[in-house]
This record gives sequence, C-alpha cells and structure tokens, in this order.
Amino acid sequence: MDYATLIADVEVVGSIKYWINYKRIDSAGILDEAQRWIYGKIRVREMHREGTLAIPLNAKEVATPTGFLDPIQLAIPGYINDMPLLDIQRFRESLALDTTGALQVSMPTAYSIFNSLLQFNSQADMAYTGKLAYYGTPDALSPSNLTNFLTDRYPTLLRRACLMFAAEARKEYDAMDRAEIKALAQVDEVKKEGDLHMRGMELDFNWRESR
Repeated sequence: MDYATLIADVEVVGSIKYWINYKRIDSAGILDEAQRWIYGKIRVREMHREGTLAIPLNAKEVATPTGFLDPIQLAIPGYINDMPLLDIQRFRESLALDTTGALQVSMPTAYSIFNSLLQFNSQADMAYTGKLAYYGTPDALSPSNLTNFLTDRYPTLLRRACLMFAAEARKEYDAMDRAEIKALAQVDEVKKEGDLHMRGMELDFNWRESR
C-alpha cells in the first residue's frame, strides 16, 4: 500500500476507486480526510515528536508547535526537568496575581493549554529554551511521501477509513455506517496494540509528594 496506488484509477488493484468500484470520487481528498480522522483517534509511538520551545523574556504563553495534538512532557533544561500540566481550573486557581491581575515575574513552573496556547503560571523573568515532547500529526501521504506507518503497520485501518469516506462521497450512507463501525473497531485494536510497547516500563502515575 502506498500513496500512488491509493489514488490510482479504478482499474488498479488496491486503489480507493477499486475498493469502492467507482471512478468519480476525489481519491486524494478522501485519503487526506481519512488520515485526519485516524490521527484524531489514536496516539501511538510513531506520533511522538520532540521540539525546542522558545520562551521569550516576559512571555506568559507560547504557541503550540505545528501539528501539535497532545503534550507528553515539557522541561526547561538546566532549570526544571518536568513541568506539570494542570487542568484549567486548578491552573487558574494556582496563579499568583497582583491586585491588577498581572502575573508574577519568575521562571515558569507549571502550565496549562487553552486558546491553542501553552499558558504558563508566571511571566518569564528571562528568555528560556524549553524542550517539549508531544504527540504530533505525521506528514500526510503525498507524491513526495509515498508511505508512512499507516500504510506499513495499519493498512486495514487506513483502508476502512477510506471506504467510510468514499461511501459518504457516494451518498451510500448504509455502507458508510457499516464502514465506520469496522473502522472504529480497528481503532480499538490499534489502541490495544499501542499499549504493548509499555511492557517493562516503570510508571509513577504522577504520584509525586512534591506536588
């Protein structure tokens, strides 16, 4: 399975048009939508990303990286090894604000995520360089990116998701519903398989007395 085959004409075995037995559909658009649908529902190690996060002087928030889905761990090397992620209510309750509502000026020590931004519990007293590990959206299949972990490890999931959107494009809603049920069942199987990579891993469930 690869991009070229998936978007090929109806005569090509393994193409979306071949699966649906219909040529008047937007295969590239269906493939893109299917990938986005899948990435919204799974978190597997192939989606792990790490990036540098510039925290300027006086910053109290920074934008999430392109393709950001969910955080894994945020650190400021040399200062704090693991900055806790707080839910919005607990985060706002913990803020040290003056009578004008301004944040204290110090090194950020906790964060939350809202308004599509990483929000810090203080206004940075200097410029910092953070390291953010997170789940990110993989590069989409394209003419320059013929395969990815979906085509290699989870071709059944990708095929079922494509069939779901192809059936919707044809207004075959019964077929779409059946394909969605199968696709969601495959998502559950991928989630179970994704948990297997944690075998032997030592976990602490964030039970830290310092917090």
